[in-house]
Amino acid sequence: MANSRSSPIGRKASDAADERAANNEEYQAVRAEYARIRELRKTNPIAAHLRERRFELGLTQQEVATAAGTSHTAISRLESGTHTPSLETLRKIAVVLDEELLICFQRDIDGELERDFAAVG
Repeated sequence: MANSRSSPIGRKASDAADERAANNEEYQAVRAEYARIRELRKTNPIAAHLRERRFELGLTQQEVATAAGTSHTAISRLESGTHTPSLETLRKIAVVLDEELLICFQRDIDGELERDFAAVG
C-alpha cells in the first residue's frame, strides 16, 4: 500500500504547495509574500524588486532603513509603490541589499532597441 504522503505522478505543484501551506504557517506567510510581490511587479517593478530582495536577505524594513540612513517610513513608501525614490536613495539601498544600481538609456533605432547602461555610485 502506498504512503499517502508520497507524491503521485501527475499531481500539480500548486496542489502540493496548497497542502504545505495548510500545514505550515511560515510557508503560508512566505507564499503570501511572494504573491504580493508578483502583483506589485505588474505596477511597480522597482518597488517589487526592493521588497523581494529585502525578503530574500531576511531583512526588515527598519534594518534596511537604518543601514541606508533613511527612515522606516521611506522604505515602506518605496516598497508600497507610493513614492518615487531619488537616485541617491536607491544607490544607498542597493549597497544595503548587496546589489549594483544601474541606469539605462534606451532608444528605438529602426525597430531595434539600443540600451546604454551606467553604474550609479
